[in-house]
This record gives sequence, structure tokens and C-alpha cells, in this order.
Amino acid sequence: MTNGVNFFGSSETADGIGRAAALNAACLRKTSLPIQEFILSRPVALQTGKDTVIDDRLLRSLKDKINIFQFSARWVPHYFSRLSSGAMEGFYNIGYWFCEVQKIPEQWSRQLEFFDEIWTASSFCQTAIARSANIPVIRIPLHIEPREGSDRIAARIRGDVCGAFTFLTIFNTYSDAERKNALFTLRAFVEAYGHNEQVKLVVKVSNLEHDPVLSEKLRDISTEYSNIEVIEGYVENHVIEELYEERADAYVSLHRAEGFGLTISDAMSRGIPVITTGYSGNMEFCDAADTNLVAYELCQVGHDRLRYRKNDVWAEPNMESAIAAFRSMLSDYPEKLRMAQRARDRIAREFSMQKISNLMLERIQLIQSNFSYSDDLEGRRLDCEVGIFNTYGF
Repeated sequence: MTNGVNFFGSSETADGIGRAAALNAACLRKTSLPIQEFILSRPVALQTGKDTVIDDRLLRSLKDKINIFQFSARWVPHYFSRLSSGAMEGFYNIGYWFCEVQKIPEQWSRQLEFFDEIWTASSFCQTAIARSANIPVIRIPLHIEPREGSDRIAARIRGDVCGAFTFLTIFNTYSDAERKNALFTLRAFVEAYGHNEQVKLVVKVSNLEHDPVLSEKLRDISTEYSNIEVIEGYVENHVIEELYEERADAYVSLHRAEGFGLTISDAMSRGIPVITTGYSGNMEFCDAADTNLVAYELCQVGHDRLRYRKNDVWAEPNMESAIAAFRSMLSDYPEKLRMAQRARDRIAREFSMQKISNLMLERIQLIQSNFSYSDDLEGRRLDCEVGIFNTYGF
């Protein structure tokens, strides 16, 4: 077999899973390794219609040893259902997984038998998966795409008149509305600003039809509070871009848990100030020095859900902390803008495509070398300098 990589992922799907797969595919291409890409379809998401069937015939046709499979761990039986026993032997199989709670379900643990190692996007996910894994779990963060600062933020920095101050939040109901915690965000906003027409909250939500209770609540809230706008359904990418670029003075995600937090990083990469829960995967790129973090307490989910069990643990943001964050965003906005610019510069350095590609390449080359290491003891100095170098002017 040759020294390339076969990448399987929903990279053309219009949701977070597809977006993450597309980011990783781009980073793999950056490595200059031979990459063969296979596009997978995915339930409950808009997609191009392309679909690769993973079966014995396809695997026999592959010329490269390393396979990377990027799809939700719970869908492993769906994608591998056509494979015969032993079909994946002879390959080095990597799964790229996310996890939003502190331990993966037992079902996911059983899926580990298909893989030689797991890659994941954050230290939070790495710890959660490793608790149940008997194979390596490697942290390979997502690349955060660099962007120009948003037009609206540039106007705010200039001191232009931009109308009502606008908070933005974006979520997908099918990603679990309880986890995304939208009603908490709305309550904190209402407590902070009430009916103040000079301050608005825009809520962009997809797949709302999967939660009729939330749909009714959002309709009632937006009727009672004219400064809250709800935008439903799937929209073209340019509409989401316009929300960030032309309407958002600040972005809010008072989630209970994230595997990484793409909407948060999307806002930060544009220099938009962010308010978010200081917990879970987004802490991979959020820093208290330049991000407005809301306090929380850990609690049990409390009831079984599609992806989570009642005894799983996630965060409950603190309401007083959230209200204070909403209020201070306006009262101290010039400083919040400066913090956001520092955050934008930091993530551009730390999550560049080159940096993430280098992490991938380093790991892939180690796999290709069968985890062999050079002998660094030969000729090694045993007596090394241990004293200080920098005297700081003393």
C-alpha cells in the first residue's frame, strides 16, 4: 500500500458535522500527502446528493493503508453495515469523534473495536472518550478559518451610528435544544434588557419542527418582546454570513456543553465579542483574558435524551453571571471590542490551517513509520546546563 490517506466524511453536508469534516479534509490536503476523499451522506441534513457506500469492494480497491472516518460514533453501524467480518483488517483505521458529555455511551465504546485510534477536536472530548477507550485518543483541534473583521464591528470601532445594539445566537434543534440552552439565553436577555428597543436579540434556529414545545415558546416570546427576532429553517450560507457580518454586535452561546463550538469560533474569527459558558469543548479556544465567560455549575442531564442519558453530566450556566455579561457588553463595549480583537489574533495563530495540518502530518508519519523512533541516546550529552539564563536586569 502507498503512503496516502483515505478520508471518509460528510464534508458536503449543511450542518456542523459536515462543516467539521470539510475543515479536516482541507487540512489533510494541506499536508501534501496523497489524499483520496469519499463523500458520505447524512440523515437529517441538507446535502449535495453524493454518497459513498462503504463495502468490501470499495475497501479492496483502496491503495492507501490509513483510513480516516469522520462521522458521529452513533452512526458507525449505519456506515459499516455492509462490511463483512475482517474487511477492515490490514488498514490503520482512525475515527474522528465529538462528545459533549464527560463519558461516551456504552454503545459508542463498543464501536471502538472498528478503529485503531480516535482523533477528536478538544481536550474535553479527548478526556471523555479516553475514559472508555483501549486505543489511543489523539487531540487534533479543528482549524478555525481566518476571516476579515466584520463590517459591523469595523463600523462600531469607527464610532458610526449602527442602530439598535444586536446580540446573535445560532443553533440547530436537532443538535439537542436542551444542550444548546436557547431559552436560558432568552431569559437572561429579557432579565437584562426587557422591552428595550435599543437592544435586540436575533435567534437563528434550524430544525425547529422537531421540538413543537420550543417552537411555541419562541413564537410566544417573539410576539411579546418585539426586540427578539426568531429566524427559522435552513437558509443559504450567505444569509448566515450576513447575520455575522451585518447584524451582530455580540454573539451569545450559553450552552450546557459543546464538543468544540463552531458558531462561537466563527464569531471570534470575525472579531465579534462573545458571551459563552466557560465549560467543555469551546474552552479549547476560549480564554478568560479575551472571552466573556459565564460561570456554571455541573449537574446531571436528569432525563434520557436522543444522545445523552439521565445520569450524564453537563453545565448549568449561572443566571446572575449571564445577566451581568449581557449588561456589561453594552456598558463596557469599547473594552469588549479590544478583547475580541485580541481573541481574533490569538486563534488565527493557534488554530491556523498550517498548524492543524502539521499536527495531522506528524501523527500520520508516525503511523506510517510503525511508531518507530530514532535512537537519541547515542552521542547524547549527559551533563547539561541547568542554571538560569535570563537575569531580568538583576
